[in-house]
This record gives sequence, C-alpha cells and structure tokens, in this order.
Amino acid sequence: MTVYVAILASLDTKSEEAAFLRDIVRAEGGNPLLVDTGVLGQPGISADVTREEVALAAGTTLDDIIRAGDKARALVAMADGASRILLRLLAEGRLGGVLSIGGSRGTALGTRVMQALPVGIPKLMVSTMASGPTPFGPYVGTKDITLMHSVADISGVNSVTGPIFANAARAIAAMSRAAAPVAKAKSQVLAATMLGASTPLVERIRQAMTSPESEVIAFHAVGTGGRAMEELIAQGLMDGVFDVSPTELLAHLVGGPFSAGPERMRAAGQRNIPQVVAPGALDFIIEGPPETLPTRYAGRKTMRHTPTITLVRSSPDEMRAVARLIAERLAESRGPAALILPLRGFSAFSTEGQPLHDAEADWAFVDAIRRHAPANVEVVELDAALNDAPVAETAVRLMREMCGM
Repeated sequence: MTVYVAILASLDTKSEEAAFLRDIVRAEGGNPLLVDTGVLGQPGISADVTREEVALAAGTTLDDIIRAGDKARALVAMADGASRILLRLLAEGRLGGVLSIGGSRGTALGTRVMQALPVGIPKLMVSTMASGPTPFGPYVGTKDITLMHSVADISGVNSVTGPIFANAARAIAAMSRAAAPVAKAKSQVLAATMLGASTPLVERIRQAMTSPESEVIAFHAVGTGGRAMEELIAQGLMDGVFDVSPTELLAHLVGGPFSAGPERMRAAGQRNIPQVVAPGALDFIIEGPPETLPTRYAGRKTMRHTPTITLVRSSPDEMRAVARLIAERLAESRGPAALILPLRGFSAFSTEGQPLHDAEADWAFVDAIRRHAPANVEVVELDAALNDAPVAETAVRLMREMCGM
C-alpha cells in the first residue's frame, strides 16, 4: 500500500516551487501527492488531485466557486475539500504527512487543512508569514504544525528559497516514514494542567503515577494547552484528569488573552472519566506587558513574570465567580470528581510573603466552593499550600480510588 506525502499548493502561481518539492520528496524515497488548491489561473503543472476534485470534495464545483467571486469563501471551500481528501487517505492508512507553501492566503489555507488532521501526522508549512508581528495562533491552533520561514518571498526557486524548500521536502519525507496519529501508549493515560506556578505539584503527581502501565501528560494552561487537552479527552485518549491548574477558566470569565474558551472543563465530564480538581494558579490572571494592562486592574497586586507576561492578582469577586463556574462544570459531570482546597495558597506566587498573596481573595474562593460544590463531589480541605507534598499525595490517592487502581 502506497503511503503519500501530500503537497498542497496553488498550481497557477506556485507550480515551479511545487514541482521542486515533489521532485525532492521523490528523490528522498517518498511518494508525493500533488494537490492543487488554486482557483483562478491555469495550473502550470499537472496535479495528482486536481482543483476540480478538491472543489467536488467540498460539496461544490470550481465553476460555482469562481462565479461567487468571494476570495474568503473560495479559500474555505478549497481547504474543506482538501481536508476531506486527506482525511479519507488517512482513514485508509495512506497519508504519511502534508507539506504546503504559501504567502498569507496559502498559509491560511494550508494550515486550515493541517488543523483538520490529528496530532502525530507530520505537518509542515513553508510560509512568508512564519516571522514578524503576525500572531501564529490562528495558523497552529491546537495541532502540531511546524512553520518554516521562507525568508524570501515564494516566487521561484532560487539561491535563497531553493535550500529552504529542499530542507522542507527532505524533512517531511523523513517524518512520513514513521508517521502515525497519537494513540494511547499505556493502559492508563492521565492528563494534568500545569503552569510554572504549579509545576512542583504536577511533577509530584507525574512521578507517583508513572509506571509501565500508566503515564501523566501535562498541558500548559495558557489557552491552547487547555483546548488541546479537551480535544484529546473528547477523542477518548485520556482515562482521567488532574485539572489542578484551571486558570483558563478565570481568563474566560474576565476576558483575558489566555482563555481556552467556554467549553473548558467539560470534556472529562462528558466522557465520564475521573477528575481531580484543585485551584492551582487561580490566584492570578495572565496578561501582557505592564504598559498594556487594562485600566480595570489599577491598584491590583502584579508580578512581572517575563518581559511580555504580567500576572495580575485575582479579586475576591473574580475568585467567587470562578468557584461557581467550577462547581457548575463539576455538577454537569457524569463521572466521578473530587476537589482539593489547599488553604495556605493556590500557587507558588501567592503563599504568605509572596508578591500575589491575598488571603481575602483566596478565602472568597474557599467559601464559594463550600457553598456551591455539588453534593456528589468530594471536597478535601488541606492545611497546606498547592505545591506542598500533601496536596500531590491526596490528588494521587483520589485518582487511584476513582480509577480503581
């Protein structure tokens, strides 16, 4: 069975470059599949999957797309069609990876297709947009997409672009030889949310739960991490969750830049898997540089975490609101859940003597949880700070009990 390296390109404007990539992939022992995502001009070379076939896969025709005269809708339609084609190849076990080249439109289209593919399938985008002020989040999303800067514009194969294109083609050919979607490697796979302020806790949990049969996968709780975790839980990859750094819920409530969206902390309950929750890092809101802070934070305690990241102390009202939201999420859950309250601080930055210490705000959270936690959720209060050993020991014990380990 032939396993392909799909090459996505608009063959009316990028035929020379696509042909070069195709030839290098083939020379490296790969099986290139040239997919034409162009719409208007005539293809400069023949495609293995024509633009007409891509449009039909999207449920339309190329003529209809052209007549509509809407470039944005054309991009979405061709990306949808290419995604469906590649997903079909993947289901048949015939997709080893995907490579694309482009400027702003080509990058938007190529990465949209890549985001439709599961984690683990190689995805490489050679782009003029892979450097500079443009945010990369919309291009990468929650997937393992590699962006390679083209340095020069993608306009021919020359002394600058030639070596870069060759490197990209060799890389995707090599990666495709062992490509496979992410799958469970052990019988017990557990997720954990983590930030620097909760790293000691998660490391203790990970060490205690790691065995030949069990592993803990940590997700950086900065928006994309939480979304990626929720997606993998929904796919059935996880058997339990240590949601001990749910700060993305607070970001969602206050409109902060590191929110994971309104569906955060829902997938585990919908999948009926155990959850151990703690208020790790709910004692701060992650924002940008100090000079960009919203005026509503005036007078708050802050901490400069990096040159571009400022931590803003959460208020008592915000702590009460996020406590109620967590209680609501746990009430929705169809699986077992427990919640740990470390009464001496919710992160490394808010214990007594630290820059974000605020006993009143922490107590507002504790009081709200006591009032609103669902009756079927075990709440364990500990005279300890989040990163102290008793919190990790309790989290591990609760998870093992719920999993029957």
